[in-house]
Amino acid sequence: MRGHAPDFGIEAVTAAGVRVYPAETTMKHAKLTLGALLATFALSACDSGGAEYAKKLGEFADQACACKDTDCTTKVAKEQADWLAANADKASKLSSDDAEAVTAAGTKLAECTTKIMTEAATAAMPK
Repeated sequence: MRGHAPDFGIEAVTAAGVRVYPAETTMKHAKLTLGALLATFALSACDSGGAEYAKKLGEFADQACACKDTDCTTKVAKEQADWLAANADKASKLSSDDAEAVTAAGTKLAECTTKIMTEAATAAMPK
């Protein structure tokens, strides 16, 4: 077993073995991801020293965009949430340029996650 996966109320498993979650769960996951990003932006200040912070969030966005299924995006979101919690103090050290990079990374991550989760929910709908 690869670790404990959160119970999102699996609605169906496709013939290819892909877990498909109810639309409500998909939206809840997207809202949680966006909420974490908004909290990060709210903590941003115009100080220096946040370049590594912004770079790491860009890496999370790249990982999410490389995902092909909801299990992967869920894993990336969990890793990001854990990293954000452990590095909350760094958010207050972002310069305005770093804050812009964090915003761009957050937008990219949200778009990729939403796309993957929407595709999974659409694929699960009866035809």
